[in-house]
Amino acid sequence: MKMDRRIPRALDEMADLSSLSAQPVVVSRSVSLGGRRASLRLEATIWDGLKDIAQREGKSVEALCADIDASRTQGIPFATSVRVYVLNYFRNAGSSFSALGN
Repeated sequence: MKMDRRIPRALDEMADLSSLSAQPVVVSRSVSLGGRRASLRLEATIWDGLKDIAQREGKSVEALCADIDASRTQGIPFATSVRVYVLNYFRNAGSSFSALGN
């Protein structure tokens, strides 16, 4: 995806950045990881990204969380691993898209 890097000529051309100053909404959900229940507190946007990835990969959110849990480095909190996974997934998807010349 190409970013428009031109300078806005008027305020109405600028993106609404007001939501960036607000505190992120944190949502708690329970997921099953290898037969045990784990409570996971993530920002709503991370949950949205996780759901999108699960749909793209043909998995449930719980199955995706189990995969992330199984592959995370020991000592790294589960919520942190999920955030990094979501970020890297979309970063890699963006790189693939850019490589296509779009």
